[in-house]
Amino acid sequence: MLNLLFSLFVACVPPAAQVDSAAIAIADTAPEESPIHWDECSYRIGEHICNLELTDSNGKSFNLYEHYGRPIVIDLVAEWCGVCRHTADQADIFMANYSEHDLLWITIMVENDQGEAPNVVDMAEWMALTNTHNSVLLYGSRDLIDPAAENGFPISGWPTHVIINSDMEIFHGFAGWSKDYLESKLNEMLLIQQ
Repeated sequence: MLNLLFSLFVACVPPAAQVDSAAIAIADTAPEESPIHWDECSYRIGEHICNLELTDSNGKSFNLYEHYGRPIVIDLVAEWCGVCRHTADQADIFMANYSEHDLLWITIMVENDQGEAPNVVDMAEWMALTNTHNSVLLYGSRDLIDPAAENGFPISGWPTHVIINSDMEIFHGFAGWSKDYLESKLNEMLLIQQ
């Protein structure tokens, strides 16, 4: 009897509603395809950057690959570096100037005043001394450095900037600071990607 009632109920549902329900169920369970399509990565210009999974200044997990599709500037700094503090002050300005491209500025503090990995106090002091509110500040360490650029950034001076295109390829990198130079390289990359 129960089977008969169920059959009658199904027979009374319009076919379009049955198909739509099935399509929705399939769409809800279908896995989203990842835009990450490469098998190898490095920290060399022209290659896909390796994923960075670090902790941000709020204690939350940060995954670089979750920002696929955005142009990115990575600013690698040392707490003791005065020029690094100046570049950190530029983060929000650059993000505002390149907002139509959804630029993401990421500052990674590689070492504190003692040359060690930064701690909570170091990060709080950095945030208090810099004028950044919208960029990302991440905990780093010297483990992120590799002169061969296989397993880390080839840092030769502070700060070091790495420009990444929307396909997560490293477009350019340089040590030191020049606002005009960074703007010219960002503009060059964005022009190529149009």
